[in-house]
Amino acid sequence: MSTLRIPEILAPAGNMESLLAAIDSGADAVYFGGKYLNARRNAANFAEDQAVCDAVDLCHLYGVKAYLTLNTLLFDSENQQAIDGIVLACKAGFDAIIAQDWGIISLVRQICPDMPIHASTQMSVHNLADADALWEQGVRRVVLARELSRRELARIIKHSPIETEVFVHGALCYSVSGQCYFSAFLGERSGNRGLCAQVCRLPFGVKDPNNYSLSLKDLTLIDYVDELAQLGVVSLKIEGRMKSPQYVAASVSQFKNALQHKKYDKTQLEEMFSRSGFTQGYYLSAIDETMFGTRTKQDLRKTTSAQNNCEISAATKQIPVDIAFSVSLDAVTITLTDEDGRVASHRLNGAQPAQTLPLTDAQIKTQLSKLGNTPFVARNIEGTLQKNCFLPVSALNELRRGAVTRLIQLRQKRHTYTMHPLSKKQKLPYRPTQPPQYTASFYQLSQLNDEILQKLRYASVDIFELQKAPDAFLQQYQDKLVAELPRIYFQDENLLTEALTQLHDHGIHLAKCHSVGRASLAQKAGYRILFGFGVNATNSETLAFLSSYSPLYTTLSVELSAKHIRNLHASSATAIIAYGYFPLMASRACPLQREISCTQCRNQKGTALIDRKGRQFPVLCRKDHIEILNSVPIYLADKQDAFAVSFFEFLFTQETPQQIMQILTQYHHHLPCATSFTRGTYFRTIE
Repeated sequence: MSTLRIPEILAPAGNMESLLAAIDSGADAVYFGGKYLNARRNAANFAEDQAVCDAVDLCHLYGVKAYLTLNTLLFDSENQQAIDGIVLACKAGFDAIIAQDWGIISLVRQICPDMPIHASTQMSVHNLADADALWEQGVRRVVLARELSRRELARIIKHSPIETEVFVHGALCYSVSGQCYFSAFLGERSGNRGLCAQVCRLPFGVKDPNNYSLSLKDLTLIDYVDELAQLGVVSLKIEGRMKSPQYVAASVSQFKNALQHKKYDKTQLEEMFSRSGFTQGYYLSAIDETMFGTRTKQDLRKTTSAQNNCEISAATKQIPVDIAFSVSLDAVTITLTDEDGRVASHRLNGAQPAQTLPLTDAQIKTQLSKLGNTPFVARNIEGTLQKNCFLPVSALNELRRGAVTRLIQLRQKRHTYTMHPLSKKQKLPYRPTQPPQYTASFYQLSQLNDEILQKLRYASVDIFELQKAPDAFLQQYQDKLVAELPRIYFQDENLLTEALTQLHDHGIHLAKCHSVGRASLAQKAGYRILFGFGVNATNSETLAFLSSYSPLYTTLSVELSAKHIRNLHASSATAIIAYGYFPLMASRACPLQREISCTQCRNQKGTALIDRKGRQFPVLCRKDHIEILNSVPIYLADKQDAFAVSFFEFLFTQETPQQIMQILTQYHHHLPCATSFTRGTYFRTIE
């Protein structure tokens, strides 16, 4: 009968003070970033390479694992930063790299193939297919999406070999992580690149724009740590690299107590930081208005008081060691053995014959137990002492210091990773040989007609919507129609497989996928692949990796500028979102439910959120999530010559067939837009 594996407690460390607090409070592992490509660029982080190495050594001294965050989307101009970050991770001896970008994962595998890789929550992994795809690509742990229920978590853990890490405490993004573009579009600061402007914490409402309909309470699952352990979760992750050392100390301590079945104080967690309390809505499948909350003045006062009353000192955690000594006229030896079985010894020449008072056992133990300025504390001291021996106190101190130094070296011994030089191949930017073709994604079948289809190379429709199409329609347009797998999908993949099989039998052989896992699913069902924007392709390394799936095209990230796009290297066709009310957020929690019911929403068309400036953001209801669309469409009809891609992709969500025809005509003639629009991020610099 297998014994239950106790999950590790994984703590955030935005600076050295928080790192010390995590260690001292009993964290089993910490995650932190250096100066390279980490998703909390506004945290202090560890800016110097030596500081990073020292931090890893400190962690390992106390038996704590260290994970490096290289978890942002990568631009080609940052390739050298990525390489430097990976090399530093190897030299410093990190236990794993946390990554979001397939390009960075690819670089890790090329440079340091034995470095463990953990997939960041920003990879949006929320189903079994995506978890399995990561495992097949050599990723050994995944930080699962925070929107998963206990039943959905259990299913992934049971059926996938990959280790799972689950956020158990801290802030909740409103959008599924990795699928939020609100900050980039409105603030030119990308949440996918570590500079989220936290738009979701601003006021939005349906009737009252002063509501906070995108702000979720903080998460805590401290009451469920035993259940998570039973499910097989490997790591309990605490959010908070931007938060204080006091927050880190309190959250680690309380979760440690909960795991050890000791009394824990949830009130302290709430006082240290919360947004009107906590929620477990996703985990308990109770996704309702009680999940929403803001940071109030009362919350701020509680936090100030709690932090003032929480003392944080340098790491005082002590490592128990057993001390053995042997003193004779021939040799003097001291041996330290730590709790993990490491043995460190120091030896001197033999003792002197005693002239007056011989050395006593008690004197030896007294001197050897003086470990106060070291990380160690003596648990047992035993040994042998030959009669009539003498040693000066300085010799005993030298013995102790020598053994301590050696044991520290053993505990801090860095992992040795095999590193390979990166082969540099001369690559030219991608240049299509023909003018871009038009392809479009449709929210509903009713938006399509023969006239529209004649103007498009491909037409993507949600797979479950496409199932409703008449057989004659599917057969007539089978070379154009694309079954689009949902970008966000929490349900059983068997439903997708069944739908794919049914449509394949009716002649549909193309599938648009927003993740590698769903691409694998579609390929196994006999489909050719088109990659959608949700795969977040921002660099040439990612495109090279995705090319192994032989996609007809890959839609590039909307966070790329036209200049970035022109300089990309690609071995297969690329596309950009050239028109549409772009989905800025995808969420499982409907922002409308605080003010109107689902029935009211269905009965009134054009339901939208209103911000403090009066802008309206349409809310689109998908199968098991919602999308918040931008207030104006992306429009590039008169800017088509600025891009080097093979396809212009249109997102048609609210448009009627008549409006769609008008838009396609405007693009055909490169006409300027006569109404409000945005160029997206294509002609801006996104940080």
